[in-house]
Amino acid sequence: MKEPSDNSRQLFDYDAGGPPGIQTAGIDVTIRDLAYQAAPKRWVRAYMVVPAGEGPLEDPRSSQAPVRGQSQWPGLLFLHPGPGSRATFLGEAVTLAGMGAVSLLVDAPWADDGVAAWGRAVENPEEAVREHLRTVIGLRRGIDLLAARPDIDPERIGFVGHSIGALMGGVLAGVEGRVKAAVLMAGTGRFADVAALNLPTLRGERLAQYRRTLAEIDPVAWVGRAAPTALLFQSGLHDEVFTEEQSREFFERANEPKTLKWYDAGHYLDEAARRDRIAWLGERLSLERREPDRSR
Repeated sequence: MKEPSDNSRQLFDYDAGGPPGIQTAGIDVTIRDLAYQAAPKRWVRAYMVVPAGEGPLEDPRSSQAPVRGQSQWPGLLFLHPGPGSRATFLGEAVTLAGMGAVSLLVDAPWADDGVAAWGRAVENPEEAVREHLRTVIGLRRGIDLLAARPDIDPERIGFVGHSIGALMGGVLAGVEGRVKAAVLMAGTGRFADVAALNLPTLRGERLAQYRRTLAEIDPVAWVGRAAPTALLFQSGLHDEVFTEEQSREFFERANEPKTLKWYDAGHYLDEAARRDRIAWLGERLSLERREPDRSR
């Protein structure tokens, strides 16, 4: 191989007269890395994605106090599947920030770095009940965090959950009246359905006992109490995790208003589902797409 000459370095020269120009390809947002207290000894890690600017309520020329429901942002709470983390829906939250929404994306107990310990804990049905209750309470505390912001309209709070996140969302919708719209992606109505897939020793009478123990807090027991919360169920025709029968039961046990959409996709759905989800949330929470600032 021929060695480069000393003059060959000139091939890599360029004009360094100033920093490169940039073109922004999306909406400016602020992403805050935080943890909030869900219980005395329980903290939940999260990202909060906030549209750029000082907020729709903050007008330094006005001496009047902000009025709830006028010129405020909607708030969204996201719960990821397993495997996953608070970063799973980050791109979607940025898109929604461009439509004027604040999003809180939480790390569930089954987040990437905690999934092994969580799996061991929920193998015991009584502990599984306690763990799932703690998770739902943690989500309610997340709604408290959103609703406490003066720039968020507490009448326009939504939820998005995928897989086991959808199960938790079904329960949340039934117990938390502040959720006005919830998207439940590729879910099932019973926690034992998830346990049976992930705990190989859970068979026969052990599985039957598990089902009986968790029945009181199962999503099918609560999603029928969600009204007037609007529900969008999204399911894949080729879901390799939950069956069509399980998906349909989850939907059928919910009350109106509700919609079920099927996609030519597997458990993790597809781009069409993402577009539908964003459009549905935009309609239900009165979001408006804004043009990106390309001035810089």
